[in-house]
Amino acid sequence: MFGKEYECKDCGRAFRIDEDERREPKCPGCESGNVAIRVAQPLPPWLVLKSKAGSG
Repeated sequence: MFGKEYECKDCGRAFRIDEDERREPKCPGCESGNVAIRVAQPLPPWLVLKSKAGSG
């Protein structure tokens, strides 16, 4: 399921809203509307190596 990840600028909590929810982004922790879209980042190298080691 597709969606967007947000981060609250007030409390720092990260959360996701799925496409089909059709609601305004609002922090589920502090209920603030002061949120920003979270930028996608690559996985850390240690996690990639751990994943490759476990699959082979």
